[in-house]
Amino acid sequence: MPWSRALPAAALAAAAALVAVPAPGAAADSPGPAGSRLVLTLHSGENAAGRVLGSVSLECAPDGGSHPRPGDACAALRAAHGDPAAVRAQRGVMCPMLYAPVTGRVVGSWDGHPVEFIRTYANRCVAGGESGGVFQF
Repeated sequence: MPWSRALPAAALAAAAALVAVPAPGAAADSPGPAGSRLVLTLHSGENAAGRVLGSVSLECAPDGGSHPRPGDACAALRAAHGDPAAVRAQRGVMCPMLYAPVTGRVVGSWDGHPVEFIRTYANRCVAGGESGGVFQF
């Protein structure tokens, strides 16, 4: 008789598992932000192989992380739909005309989509201004 009792219990457990698993594509329709988490790094020189000058984390929605001005950096990235290459330069930033190249690198995710970006700037000041403050640390 244990067989007859085990069968209904197993069937009930299987049915519960089917109810708890969302249908394919349902996750894409579910509301709620996926969040955005990025690691921003500045390297000395004309590529990302140079010495690390600084590295910070940036989280958007809600804004935070170790970036000194996460609200400004997240606002710049939001305006560019999370694409660091499309961020608009800050207005009124005056930088010295000194060539001391730095390379900025962004790795992480924006609204659940992978982000990887590398760009070389003339110097650290230019990196901060041209990146809309993203690399201003």
